[in-house]
Amino acid sequence: MRIVLIRHGESEFNKRYNAGEQIYSGAYNTQLTEKGRNTARELRNNSYIQEIEKIYSSDLDRAVETAMLATGKTDIVKLLILRERSLGKFEGRLKNELEKEYPEYFTNPKMMNFRRDFVIKAPGGENYQDVSQRCLSFLKELDLESDSTIGIFSHGIFISAMIYVLMGLEKELVRKIKIENCKPIVLEGNQVGAFMLKSHKLEDLLKRK
Repeated sequence: MRIVLIRHGESEFNKRYNAGEQIYSGAYNTQLTEKGRNTARELRNNSYIQEIEKIYSSDLDRAVETAMLATGKTDIVKLLILRERSLGKFEGRLKNELEKEYPEYFTNPKMMNFRRDFVIKAPGGENYQDVSQRCLSFLKELDLESDSTIGIFSHGIFISAMIYVLMGLEKELVRKIKIENCKPIVLEGNQVGAFMLKSHKLEDLLKRK
């Protein structure tokens, strides 16, 4: 099977964060910016996108809209299981507000990495292990030995976890993966843990410090 992973276009929260406003998104249902929509439309000419036979998407608006704009299709399977990692009570909140309410998450070294940890998680949220289990549950429903090509429109942390599961990576590596908006990542294989990257070299994705 060939799996094409696509992170949604720039969202309103992405734009605010990139402008220096430290806001937490997680599975909050923020919308695409116009830049995000334009970038998604540009994917129509991408050969990997054109080869997709079945389209799956997170049910969050930014992923669904990206899938529709990128493929020109509406027959999209929208699934909650493909959502971004939940940040629970932190979603839609500014860091400076949360520092006052939950100081231990910003001062205790054991808790500060709650966004990229396999154990620690935001209050009411998920960690990498939780998201990886969602990836496995989704993959169990697929016929990985088929010759089909599927597209999954989702989110940065979810896609990182999917690569981790499909390739059988070390935990320390998955924490360093950075997924860019609307940059398809293609993997091929027929067994969980043994997929190979076809569109990138792994080191090209390891951009986090």
